[in-house]
Amino acid sequence: MNKTDVVTQVSENMGFATDVCEKVIKAFEEQSGDALVSKWKGNKKNKEDIIAGISEKTDIAIEECEKIITAFEEVVSTGLSDKLKFFKTNK
Repeated sequence: MNKTDVVTQVSENMGFATDVCEKVIKAFEEQSGDALVSKWKGNKKNKEDIIAGISEKTDIAIEECEKIITAFEEVVSTGLSDKLKFFKTNK
C-alpha cells in the first residue's frame, strides 16, 4: 500500500474529498515526525495537540481532522497487518 492508496482509502472510508484527506495527512506527517512512535498512542493530550495543530495549519475543522486521522490510523494498521500477516490465523 503506497501513500496514494492510503489517502484514497481514508477518503473512501470517511467520505471526505481526497485532497482534504491528503492535506490533513501531509500536515500530520510534518507535525508528528519522529515523535509519532513514542507519543501517538501513549498520551491522549499529545494526540489532541497534534490534531489541533493540524487543524490550525490546514484550516480544516478539528472534528474533520480527527475523523481523517482516525481513519488514517485504521487504514495504515490494516495495511500493515495484511502485509505482515501477524494477526491472521490459519483455519
